[in-house]
Order: sequence, then structure tokens, then C-alpha cells
Amino acid sequence: MITEDHRNISCGGDPFNYLRSVLKGLSIQLDQGQDATVLLLKEKFPYDKAFFESMSGVMKLKLVEMQTDGVEISLHLRKQHN
Repeated sequence: MITEDHRNISCGGDPFNYLRSVLKGLSIQLDQGQDATVLLLKEKFPYDKAFFESMSGVMKLKLVEMQTDGVEISLHLRKQHN
């Protein structure tokens, strides 16, 4: 499983496009059925689970699990089969 830590990044005030780029990169990098974890800060990415599910789906990734402690977000993603 790949783990990508994006908790202490500077996204230039555009977290939407930054996250889209991260997920697109994972979609290219992962083989079908392979998992990845993305670590984010809630402060920089103030989105809900439905948003992460939707954006992941666009990139052909499935949001298997989302965990948050109010400060950090952990996204467990899986590359979907075509």
C-alpha cells in the first residue's frame, strides 16, 4: 500500500485543484485493485465524505474508508477495475 502524506503542504490557496492533482497522480500510479492512503489536514481540506467520494470516483478510485479526528483526515483509496 502506498501512503502519501500531504498534511504539511502549501497548495497556494487552491486545495480543490491540489487534491485533484494528487488523486489523478494516484490513479495513474496504482494498479487495478491496489490501495493507497492519503493523509491530509482538515484545516486545508475542509470537505466532507461525500465530496471525497465524488472526487475519488471521477479519478477511478474508490473511497474505501475515511477517518478523521477533527484535525487530520486519512483517506483509504482503491484503484477500481475498468
